[in-house]
Amino acid sequence: MDQGYRDFSNLKEGYNNNLELGNLPKDYFYSNEYDYLTLPEVQLLLTLSDSQISYSFSGLKKTTLLHQNQLTKALKRLIDREFLSRRDNGTYELTNIGSDYTKGLIKDLITNNAINIQNNRFYSQWKKIHLIPPLKSEILVSAFEKRWFGNFRFLYKRENKEGIELCWEDNNNDRVHLYIQKGNQISIEYRTSLPSYNKIQEATNWIRNEIYSLDEVNIEIEDYEIVEDFIKDTYN
Repeated sequence: MDQGYRDFSNLKEGYNNNLELGNLPKDYFYSNEYDYLTLPEVQLLLTLSDSQISYSFSGLKKTTLLHQNQLTKALKRLIDREFLSRRDNGTYELTNIGSDYTKGLIKDLITNNAINIQNNRFYSQWKKIHLIPPLKSEILVSAFEKRWFGNFRFLYKRENKEGIELCWEDNNNDRVHLYIQKGNQISIEYRTSLPSYNKIQEATNWIRNEIYSLDEVNIEIEDYEIVEDFIKDTYN
């Protein structure tokens, strides 16, 4: 694939030492085969670059801060180019073509200082859920995916070899993660820069009540780990 975004001939003098996405010329991401990538499209590719992750429309809107019309247009264009796919449940994820393209894109952007990797510190609190009898993971995922509770809005689902992760975020960028692992192990993680006992309790109570409504099961919840100074790399 021709990756014309590597051509920096149109950059103004001085940009080479301090590139920023907002300062890039409109044709920075131009390529003969793809035509060009707009900045909203780049934001979407970076957001979806995590492996096996699928975002809801509202999750992408909240994460990228794009206007709804901008987001809709960017999604349509990336789908038309087969970089993204829209699942039957309305969530979006990278295709194999989009994943390969994005890996090269990220490498070039980092090399040319157009984006940076930033270390972010979080407080992380965990709870483990025991279900007797166990419930199938498909039932649990369908009960929680794309659901909202309180001020927390659904962001994404991620699948990996260990199981499935669901994520919610509120307006303070605090996150709740529900991990449904193989073998029916279920964990809740509350991740924040400023701990709040009320928020982890709100998430725990909501998840517990939703599980109760699914079937007649006994639920045991235990605190099993508190981690301070959790570090996660993000692009900015």
